[in-house]
Amino acid sequence: LASAAAQSIDSLEHVVIFMQENRAFDHYIGMLKGVRGFNDRASVPLTSGHSAFHQPTNTSDLSQYMLPFRAEVNRTAAMCMPAPEMYYPTDIKIFNEGRMDAWNTARDGGVGMSYFERDDLPYYFELYSGFATFDQYYQSTFTCTCPNRLHLFTGSNGLSAGWKDGAILDNTEPTPGFDWETMGETLDKAGVTWQVFQEEDNFDDNGFAWFDTFMTADKDSDLYKKGMQRYPSALEAFDEAVKGDALPQVSWVIAPASFSEHATNHPCAGEFWTSTLLQSLKDTPEVYKKTTFILNYDEGGQFYDHAWTPTPPMPDTEGKSTVTVDGEVNEDVLLPYEGIPQPIGLGFRVPGLIVSPWTRGDIVVSEIYDHTSTIQFLEKKFNLEPNPNISPWRRAMTGDMMAAFNFANPDYSWPDLPDTSNYVKEGDVECATLPDVVVPTEQAMPTQEPGTKIYRSIPYETTVKGSVVDGGFELSIDNTGAGGLPFVLFDLLDMAGVAPRNYAVEGGKSLTDTIPLPEGERYAFLLHSVNGYVREFTGVTKGGNADGLDLTFELNADSNKVVVKADASNLANDVVIDIFDNAYGMEKQQISLKKGSADQLEIDVSASSNWYDFTVGVGDDVTDRGEGSGLRPSMGASADVARRYMGRLENGKDGTSDPAMAAGVRSMWEDEKVKGFKHVDVPEHLRTVRRGAYGKHETKDSLNYDEFGEEL
Repeated sequence: LASAAAQSIDSLEHVVIFMQENRAFDHYIGMLKGVRGFNDRASVPLTSGHSAFHQPTNTSDLSQYMLPFRAEVNRTAAMCMPAPEMYYPTDIKIFNEGRMDAWNTARDGGVGMSYFERDDLPYYFELYSGFATFDQYYQSTFTCTCPNRLHLFTGSNGLSAGWKDGAILDNTEPTPGFDWETMGETLDKAGVTWQVFQEEDNFDDNGFAWFDTFMTADKDSDLYKKGMQRYPSALEAFDEAVKGDALPQVSWVIAPASFSEHATNHPCAGEFWTSTLLQSLKDTPEVYKKTTFILNYDEGGQFYDHAWTPTPPMPDTEGKSTVTVDGEVNEDVLLPYEGIPQPIGLGFRVPGLIVSPWTRGDIVVSEIYDHTSTIQFLEKKFNLEPNPNISPWRRAMTGDMMAAFNFANPDYSWPDLPDTSNYVKEGDVECATLPDVVVPTEQAMPTQEPGTKIYRSIPYETTVKGSVVDGGFELSIDNTGAGGLPFVLFDLLDMAGVAPRNYAVEGGKSLTDTIPLPEGERYAFLLHSVNGYVREFTGVTKGGNADGLDLTFELNADSNKVVVKADASNLANDVVIDIFDNAYGMEKQQISLKKGSADQLEIDVSASSNWYDFTVGVGDDVTDRGEGSGLRPSMGASADVARRYMGRLENGKDGTSDPAMAAGVRSMWEDEKVKGFKHVDVPEHLRTVRRGAYGKHETKDSLNYDEFGEEL
């Protein structure tokens, strides 16, 4: 049967965790329908005025940029293209305090901007179309493999766990090994069975092996057998455990190097390994019906992803948080940020999904997750005490993956997945016979697959208000939802010179911040969060026709309506407030307000599955961006006051992913749909990929800086 009677999390008995290597979200599945990929309408803006997809190639000439480009399988050796560099200092430069604008200038441009389509990764695209896919899943920390896997296996890279040397930010593996508690030991204390399935070649991806407790364990001990033993074939050992109904309650599976998907290793080889693991479950329905299989990636390998990365306020003068950021601030920073504290993470977005009877369907989950979310899920399932290694900020900002599951309606069917039996051979032939990937001269913005996914409800509910007050601009964030949320505030009039401000607001808490502003001048601020959440504020501090007008935008989950409230109690004149729908087909609406009065307008957004994008304001055309180049607001260029509100009204019910994103409606910063627009060409010297696939265990001390140029 395809479905069965209502169940609960108690029906789940086995959790299988399969972490692969070094692939970013946009690079792998940014073209997949229904996810926040290349059709994202709410990417962060760049100082150039373009969207985050137009990554600069020249810091002294921001008109030059490189767009993501397809690495086409069957025509090029895309399966074995080299890896970009992937180290903490470089990642921090790409991040650039949240500006996300240095993918081609912090390191060599080229291969890192590549992406795949459905025809290139047919198995993965079908798999991600058949089970719950995460589009807000982030690597745990900026940097490479080991620190990210430390978060998966323990909840920390050392700093929040009290390691004597602080944060581990490269692939260092000390002897004696690390000394804080791992999840294997935690599960042992709780009486939960577990096992690592690995071979002699495990690409050194077993995080337990870096800890002194495991290094020194007797080979006859249970700890060694569960965490350190190597199988002649991990696939056969896993298959035997599945078919013998002998899976432990928690399994970590580790692929050999050639199947790990770490460039230059073939993605198609990873598809084969994943399909073989899942085939064991499919062939054993009595085990599959009680199993969850989590597929994720330790880091993006510095392949491009456009999404803003949530990080804690850093330093305290550039933002606020309702939760301590202890354990998330790196004080030991290399050039060019030496002496300036930088965030541990979160890092860049990576793919992730859950295969199980309770996550079956063409589903997207847009809650914030990282590798410690897997630990939080294990805590939920097995009633474990909260892992103290996970920092308070990280635990507040990331979820436990429960939003992905519908335990009431299991579905035991499987999607029609491609046969991968020849994938490895085909990849080898392509890499031996086809030309290298090159960056195309003529550029075009990728167009994501059309269509929507089933959208899982997530626990986010906030009210944000921005007001001009004496001496500045006051921002208030009231988080009435259960989930914590991160935000970043950009000054759109001086994004290069004014550092973005970061905020972290736990569920059920609020904060207020005031940004100084000169009186009588224009302001333009953009508040950005995950899942397309935007609040944009423009106007004049004093001297306009809307001085004293109080605008509020609220969400009513009970009625599926947004509420625009206007209060003219402190206004010296009558005003007409224009309300424009920027994406979902509603007609222009107005509120006519007498001075000294107040009114409100309720707008039903259920027709768009509760997604909204409204511009509200007073003055000349409030949707007008104005003329000129460089960064400018998305609306309200000359309005007395204007506000833009984008996001989704969460009501505790599933819906569909953003229909405007699915239809390719113009984004906030997009110029491509303006008549006569033409992209710049990529200069010839940037078209050839120069970097090789650097070893996984290089540290900053082993890199050849003469080859790379300035210190990374």
